[in-house]
Amino acid sequence: MGARGPLPEASLAPAHLRIVSDSSLSPEKTAATAVKSARPVKPKSMPALASRMWDQIVEDLEDAGMIARCDAATLELALRHYALAVKASNTLNRASVIKRDDKNKREMRHPASQIFHAHSNAFMEYAKQMGLTFVSRARTPFGGQEGPTDGNNPLA
Repeated sequence: MGARGPLPEASLAPAHLRIVSDSSLSPEKTAATAVKSARPVKPKSMPALASRMWDQIVEDLEDAGMIARCDAATLELALRHYALAVKASNTLNRASVIKRDDKNKREMRHPASQIFHAHSNAFMEYAKQMGLTFVSRARTPFGGQEGPTDGNNPLA
C-alpha cells in the first residue's frame, strides 16, 4: 500500500516507470558481494588523529565484512575531513565564536565555524556511504551471523 492508496499493478503502470520490489536490492544482487572484504592499507601521510581513527574504524568494519582494499581512498578522505573538523572545533573551544572584524567594523563569526561546518558535513556524507553511522548500518542488509559465534548469544 502506498502513501496515497494501493500501488498500481505492473500492467497498469506507465511505460516509462517500473515498480521496484524490495528484493531487487538484496545484497546477493549487488557488486558489494563481488568485492572481497579485506583490510585496506593505511596511508603513511595521514594526520595523527585520522591515523588513530583509521585503526579503530577499519578493525570494526573488517570484523563486519564491510570494508575492502579499494575503500582506502574513501576512508582516508573521510578521516581527513574528520581531523579538520575536530581541529576547527578545538579552535572554537579556545576562542569566541563571534569575532570583531576591525577592517569592516562589524561582528562576524569566527572563520573556524565555517571550516567546522564544511568538514563535518563532508565527513558525514562519507560516513553514511561507508556504514559509519547507526542509521546507515540499520539500512544495510547483512548476510552474516550477528553477535558472538561461540554459542553464547542469548538472542540467537
